[in-house]
Amino acid sequence: MLEFTAIKRYPAFTLDVSFKMNEGMVTGLFGRSGSGKTSIINLTAGLIKPDEGYISLGGKVLYDSRKKINISSTERNSGYIFQDGRLFPHMTVEANLRYGMKRSAHNGHKASFDDVVELLGIGDLLKRRPHRLSGGEKQRVAIGRALLSSPDFLLMDEPLSALDSHRKEELIPFIGKMVQTFKLPVLYVTHSLDELFSLCDNVVLMNDGKCTDSGSVEEVVSRPDNREILGLSGRVSVLRASAVSEKEPSSIQFEDGRLRIPTSKYATGTELRVAVHSDDVTLALSKPVGISARNIMKGTITSVENSDDGAVAVTVNVGVPVYATITRSAESELGIRTGMDVYIIMKTIALSRLSVPFLH
Repeated sequence: MLEFTAIKRYPAFTLDVSFKMNEGMVTGLFGRSGSGKTSIINLTAGLIKPDEGYISLGGKVLYDSRKKINISSTERNSGYIFQDGRLFPHMTVEANLRYGMKRSAHNGHKASFDDVVELLGIGDLLKRRPHRLSGGEKQRVAIGRALLSSPDFLLMDEPLSALDSHRKEELIPFIGKMVQTFKLPVLYVTHSLDELFSLCDNVVLMNDGKCTDSGSVEEVVSRPDNREILGLSGRVSVLRASAVSEKEPSSIQFEDGRLRIPTSKYATGTELRVAVHSDDVTLALSKPVGISARNIMKGTITSVENSDDGAVAVTVNVGVPVYATITRSAESELGIRTGMDVYIIMKTIALSRLSVPFLH
């Protein structure tokens, strides 16, 4: 559990944030540059002291202004991973990793050297120095050093932002495996929706030093009011899904809170998050036959709203809310109204294209 309430006044900026997360290992901090994300990380690490507030993580109170509690940064026992890795340039990879173990000797070893090296795939890098590593390799070593310090939680400040898209795709699975293996609470700063979808259970949206929304990734990203901060051009429904072979029956089904999506991109059983854009959703009054679309589900309309661009935004509950954008003439012709049962049709190719593996 993560509970964070803090006010910190700077000369030209005031951070005033409050949020609570009861479930999930990874909480993403998402927002524009200067919105206060890194300040939250530094306040949690104990590198900055709030003017007032309360911070606890995993049941451990780190700061409480009322009770005069302010655990030192060393005693908070966090693992801090920066954008650039910050490895010691004069040390080999192995020496950098073992440096992290010096602190863990006082905390009790939670991860062995060999396990971390194997998990992050850095066994062949041990004799190299940082200047001979790629950006992705440096970050893997930095993550390994943090894990070997046996932290109680991890703080990751845009660890992939300095990498190109290929290196990001290479490193994301390692971070997912790390979370899955060590079960450490993680605060993760990112600007990337792909990183958010792949790694984060929850998200805190930040704007001008304030938390504008928080909750599960599915809930927060799917709320229309959050589109601007998230950089989305239209309504998006974020759904949990499981990949199935394209050789199996290709009709999408919604079971136990997940879609089953036929795709050749991922192995059967791969857990996915899927962004369903409202423009890719079609409505029908009766179950369609004789069409190529395989993904047809029945639901109930929960809201109908006129959009600024002259279209009509329709929300359909199929177990989770799914958005559709239709014309006003279609609304009139179909008699679209709240409470009506309709069928939604989604193209498999659109869902497959917009799916991202959820890695822990």
